[in-house]
Amino acid sequence: MKITKYPQSCLIIEHAGKRLCIDPGGLVAAKFKPQDLLPLDAILYTHEHQDHIDPDLLAALLQDKKIPVFANESTKKLLGDMVTDVVSDGQAFDAAGVKIVAKELPHCLMPEGSAGPQNTGYVIDGAFFHPGDGIELKDFQIDAAAVPIAGPDISPKDVYQFIKDIQCKTVIPIHYHFFLESPEILAEFAAMVVPGVKFVILGDGEATDI
Repeated sequence: MKITKYPQSCLIIEHAGKRLCIDPGGLVAAKFKPQDLLPLDAILYTHEHQDHIDPDLLAALLQDKKIPVFANESTKKLLGDMVTDVVSDGQAFDAAGVKIVAKELPHCLMPEGSAGPQNTGYVIDGAFFHPGDGIELKDFQIDAAAVPIAGPDISPKDVYQFIKDIQCKTVIPIHYHFFLESPEILAEFAAMVVPGVKFVILGDGEATDI
């Protein structure tokens, strides 16, 4: 499984001969052209915030092609008919032939302390988890995950606790382009707080295999 990182929380996952894109949002559109992400076999959205969705970018990625687009009910309301499949918590489905399980988890709190929107993470073929903007999920374990490391209500302590909770051994830091955080510093302290966990820090457009 090859994972390429783009701004904020956008990842392209290449697996079983398919290319899946998660959360191509506004920060991606500001730096990359649609053709930089193409070709794609499926697109998945975790939630409705602008840094995770961009309707104009989505329209350009679709280019009148029948690419399946998966999102939760709340995000579907914003993206309309461009979303082809609405998913719910615990649902198992195929995205262009790749096995996915939807896992709903709370969005981190907003700056004034209110709850965030509906947030749906995705387990990719049992091997990799993208949690959107969530860092609280009990009774779930996985070896490799993207982990949001910054946000209005995300501290380094929260990041390390989330890694412990899901028993993750390989972490790809995401979500630090707006609320700024240093993945390098988090990785340095991780050796003491979550020993044995590998932080894979990727620049925009860089990839790794897991």
